[in-house]
Amino acid sequence: MRKIVFKTICIFTLVFFVISMTGAACSNSCKTKTDARNDSYSINLKKCPKVTYCLNTVLKNDKGCNLKVITTKTITTKLGGKVTMYSNGKFCYKAPSTCCYKKCSCTDTFNYCVKGKDGRKDCATVTLKLKCATC
Repeated sequence: MRKIVFKTICIFTLVFFVISMTGAACSNSCKTKTDARNDSYSINLKKCPKVTYCLNTVLKNDKGCNLKVITTKTITTKLGGKVTMYSNGKFCYKAPSTCCYKKCSCTDTFNYCVKGKDGRKDCATVTLKLKCATC
């Protein structure tokens, strides 16, 4: 009788170990709602508007699971600059020529939208604080 109980315990222990190592016992469900959050970056322009500046992801402060940027295209900013947005949240920015015209600094903005695993779409604004090299 002791051998049967011992074997049963060993089998359950082995099964539990295998399940925990493969992740089959874990749930990958994400209960965090998709929430895009506004971002702000400061850029020291070297040459305006001839240089393109590539920046890290806008997703770093957004909430949700498996977030992807769905506005992956060339976006015209409020001041007429150009942003190339990628699905992983990285973006490249080219300032408009009007930004540096008789100004030391200016602020430009654009919007992007994300979609998460929950199927929800949310949008946020990126503010770019630009300091021009001509000052």
